[in-house]
Amino acid sequence: MRVYGYHVIGGAITGIPVVGDMAQRVVDGCWNEWLKGVSAEEGLLARERISSGNDAAQTDLSRFFKSWGDETHQSDTTVGAAQREAQQSYTSGRESAYDALRERK
Repeated sequence: MRVYGYHVIGGAITGIPVVGDMAQRVVDGCWNEWLKGVSAEEGLLARERISSGNDAAQTDLSRFFKSWGDETHQSDTTVGAAQREAQQSYTSGRESAYDALRERK
């Protein structure tokens, strides 16, 4: 959309004598600011989806070990220890993946 706006509006105003080039730069700046806002909003929405997915995964992991404990008649202490270990491994794995994918400067 930014590119189309740039070409349609920019093409129309570039030909204006004396101020056309400056007006084109103003249009370009406005479209760039709009794009920054859209990109930031998309980033926030993506982080929200990821966060919700992580919460659901952790809940499912705890339920899995609770179910395992019920079916195999494990003590609450054993189930709790398994849940904590699984959560710790899950978190550690996510942190390792994040570090591996993070942009290095």
